[in-house]
Order: sequence, then structure tokens, then C-alpha cells
Amino acid sequence: MNAPFFSTFSAIAEFFVTAGVFYIVLRSWSRKGFAWQLAAALIIFEFSVNMMYMIFRMREVSAGEQAASTPHPLAPFMAAHGMLSLLVFLLLVVYSYLAFVAHKRGAHFFRDHPGITWSFLGLWILSVGSGWALYAINYL
Repeated sequence: MNAPFFSTFSAIAEFFVTAGVFYIVLRSWSRKGFAWQLAAALIIFEFSVNMMYMIFRMREVSAGEQAASTPHPLAPFMAAHGMLSLLVFLLLVVYSYLAFVAHKRGAHFFRDHPGITWSFLGLWILSVGSGWALYAINYL
């Protein structure tokens, strides 16, 4: 099955977004400051491209014939991936704001909260990994 362009673009873009997320978190972790401009750009990109992609796919699937017939066998996995992706996006927004405020005070949010930092990065990797697994299962 050929992958739609939007699916491929979104999947490839996640590598770059992930690199950016790790950069802003690890830069703050190493006390080199918070790259708030990059964080803002990542948030805008994630919302305008990847969140819109998920909404597009959800609408496409729910409007299709498959919604009326037998559900896709991976539907629970797809739903879990969607919820996890939304959660990590919201965490990115909240933690970026907190890191920005901490940076203005001379503190380092991610360094000061190691449990939050590593849990967030772990959830991020799980979200991207599950997205790539779904892409591979459906299109490769």
C-alpha cells in the first residue's frame, strides 16, 4: 500500500522534531539556557502539522466505510498512540512554559526536575516509536 504524502511527511518530520525536543531539554539540563525560540517553533510546527495530521486521519477513518464495518484490528493501539501523542504535545507546551519562566529567574527547569525530564523524554520516544510502528505496519 502506498503511504499518503501527509503521512510520510509527518513521519519524517517527527525525527527532526524529536531532535529539537532533545536539544532544548538537554541544553537546559546542561545549564546552557533554555532555547525558547526553538521550543516555540517546535510547538507551532507540532500543532499546525502533526496535530492537524492526527485530526485529519481520525476524521478520515471515522467517515470511511471501515467505521461502519469491522474495526481495524489495531484500533486500540492507534487510539492509544493518538492519546499519547496528544499528552506529550501538551506536556511539551506546559514544560516549555515552565522552563521559560525558570530560565528568566536564572533556574534550569529540566535540571531541577530530573524525574519529570526523563519521564517526558521517555514518553516522547514511546509516542514517536509507536507512530513509526503504525506507519511501518500500515505502509511498509
